[in-house]
Parts: sequence; C-alpha cells; structure tokens
Amino acid sequence: MDFSELERIAGGYAQARAIQVAVELGVFEALQHTRTASQLATTLACDFRAMELLLDALVSIGLLNKNDALYSLNDNASTFLVKDSPNYLGGMIAFDASLWDAWGRLAESIRTGRPARSPDMYQNDAQDTERFIAAMDSLVRARGDAEIVLKQLDLGRVKSMLDVGSGPATYPIEFCRRYSALKATIFDLPATLKVTDKFVRDAGMRDRIQLVPGDYRTDNISGTYDLVFLSNIIHGEGDEDNARLMAKLHGCIEAGGRIVIKDHILDDSRTRPASGAVFALLMLLTTERGKCYSYTDVKTWLGNAGFKNIHELLLPPPLTSSLVIGTK
Repeated sequence: MDFSELERIAGGYAQARAIQVAVELGVFEALQHTRTASQLATTLACDFRAMELLLDALVSIGLLNKNDALYSLNDNASTFLVKDSPNYLGGMIAFDASLWDAWGRLAESIRTGRPARSPDMYQNDAQDTERFIAAMDSLVRARGDAEIVLKQLDLGRVKSMLDVGSGPATYPIEFCRRYSALKATIFDLPATLKVTDKFVRDAGMRDRIQLVPGDYRTDNISGTYDLVFLSNIIHGEGDEDNARLMAKLHGCIEAGGRIVIKDHILDDSRTRPASGAVFALLMLLTTERGKCYSYTDVKTWLGNAGFKNIHELLLPPPLTSSLVIGTK
C-alpha cells in the first residue's frame, strides 16, 4: 500500500457520505432528466450552493456526468441508484447510512468488547426492521448473488428446502422460480417475517414458500428437508452458538440431503479476504458475539454435527463470499 492508497481509504467516509446523502435526498431519481444544479435544488428543496457542491462531488466519484451546467446520470447510477431499477442498491446504501453513529463508536467497542447498538437483530423497531430487510434484498439482487449461487448448486432433485434466517426471501424466491418442483420454508424472527411476507406475496410465491416464526437459537425447528440454506447467518453468532445450530440443523435434513452455508469465509489467518476481516468489525458493533469465521471453523462445526463430504466453493466476483457445503 502506498501513501495515496492509504489516504484514499482513510478518508473514504467522505465519498460514502456523499453517496448516502444523495440517495436519501432522491438526487438520482430527480436526475433521470438532465438538470442544472439550480433546477435540482429547487425540485428537492435544497440550497443551490450546497447542491452544486454535492453534484460536482458525485461527478468526481464517477456517478454523474456534467456537460457545462447540466448534470445527468451515468450508466452506473442508472443501474444501481434509481429505485425502479431491478439492480437498485439504494436499500443497502440507506442501511449503511443508518450505521453511521455505530461506526462512530468503534473505539468504545474496541475498549469494552460491547456492541455500539442494541444487538436486537433489528427486531425492536419496525422502521429498523424494514430498512435492514430491504438492504439485504437490495444487495443480493443488485449483485446477482442468487443467480451466481444457482450456478454452483444443482437443485434438480431438491423438492424441499429450509432457509434459516432468510430475511427478504430473495434466495428461495429465485430458487423456486428456477425449479418449479421446489417448495421452501423460511424460519425467521416474527418481526422480520412481517416484512418477508410482502416480498413473497409480491413475487407471487405465497403458495410455494411457507413462513414459520421462531428463533433458531432457542426454538425447535420442525420438519425435514432436502436442503438447508443459511446465508449470512453464522457471522452474527458466537462459535459455540454456531456449533449448536449445526447440530440442530443436522436433525432437519433428510438422509443424503445437504446443508449450504453462504458467508464471508476467511483463511486460517482470519485476514483474507479483506472484505470479511473488515466486515467482522461490523459484527463487533452490532452483535453480542458475532465475527467472521475460517473454513476450518465451519468444517469443524459441521463435522462434529455429523455432516460428511464437507467442502468449500469460492464464489466469483463481485461476490466476496464462499459456500461451505456438507452432506448428511
């Protein structure tokens, strides 16, 4: 790393905030038609000078075009930052913005080992719940996670799946679209499922996706399935909690069935990939015992639970995660 790269990373919050505020204010939607800074400031009830500074910053970042005094969206902004785009990332950006205060308390969390916000899994406030679930859907759809995962998994013989902690149901919705014989059960927290239900209904999948409220930490999970899927679940839990969860889920799988874990999977040094090592700090800020784990950690939990043929599949860019798969 040279000086320029260090400086860029250390001050990266400025660019992040410019993008987050532009999403919050509706700048990208308003610029679907070319406008001047004055016109946009009037439309969005903002100060002209301030808006001009924000727009010029967004041009420099690479999200807008500027021709004389006229501003317009470029392809990246049109694809990822306009609400009616199927690849809209704004939900995730809004969620990141909501964590601004938590990241500001990182030093306190490092000193105490305690989270910077209530580790409530975004259950105690309906607005928090909706924002969090929308963020998960936004990220997965914009990046194409479900389609990429399906290229790695043959679900042709899978008739039933359990998605633990599914959130917006983005994966089972796409899986069921691809495989007409597949039916899914989602096991998630009650406040989350109130939001999940809307996603499932909007997708026309309410007859094929069942919603079951519960806490996988403490509640029994009934039924047996050909496939159990967990995306971005293990990083929210402690080592012993994950070990108990794997043992519980082993009893939910038919003989010959599979468990598929998608998450930031680190190397044994727990420093690579960098995205996972840095993401682990967010788990410090928002959970009781969460962090990112190595493949060795996950393999140990699965092996002790009775799973066989355990292996890791690295997912291609732009994903920075892996699949860990085991068979009962």
